[in-house]
Amino acid sequence: MELTVSTTGWLGRQKKPEPAEVIKFNRFHMTFNGKRQMKPGQLIQVNLAAGSHAIKEVSARVETCEPCGPHYQCVVRFVLERPDKKPYREAISILKSIEQAVPSNLIAPLHMQIHS
Repeated sequence: MELTVSTTGWLGRQKKPEPAEVIKFNRFHMTFNGKRQMKPGQLIQVNLAAGSHAIKEVSARVETCEPCGPHYQCVVRFVLERPDKKPYREAISILKSIEQAVPSNLIAPLHMQIHS
């Protein structure tokens, strides 16, 4: 599974995507190891690819981010509704396809949702 993460910098400019390592994933949230510390509540952009499925610049909100050796382990929840409160059906469908293409050791059970 391929993952890059980008944060928003000064004046709202998106920073260059950086590679990160997926630890656990399902269509609603993901745990990954990255190079940068992030703040809970921070919005980030995620690019994901697994098998023949990929999604670019899906928004995610940081739930937790803690030091873990030389990197930071972050838990994020995907933002799956538009500003008008309707679901992003296309993004949900692609994330579900990616979930099905991910090796079983990376799958986070759906019943283990993160509660903020």
